[in-house]
Amino acid sequence: MFRELGYVVIEGVLTDVYDVLEKIARELGSTEDIEDTLRILRNFDAHYSSLRKKFKEYITPRKSERDLLLGKVIVDKIKLRVENNQKIVTVVFDKRVNQEYILKLMS
Repeated sequence: MFRELGYVVIEGVLTDVYDVLEKIARELGSTEDIEDTLRILRNFDAHYSSLRKKFKEYITPRKSERDLLLGKVIVDKIKLRVENNQKIVTVVFDKRVNQEYILKLMS
């Protein structure tokens, strides 16, 4: 985990990142951005090939306007890649997400 321009970022193997996001959804309640991110991760191969075809680096999950206004958005964008036959995911959280909270969930 690290910070990038004020954003909290986690990077790891697909299964580990998926588990962290599921914990966040259980703790804070599910929001549209979390649900869409989990859906994207479940369909990693399809989304990864789509990103490569479009020459894009990041996918932005759907966000509800209501969640945006209430400050409940958790995930800003995600990056998918494959290194040494391992599926690697980078999740950039919204600026309002507390770094200590994410650290607590990861341990």
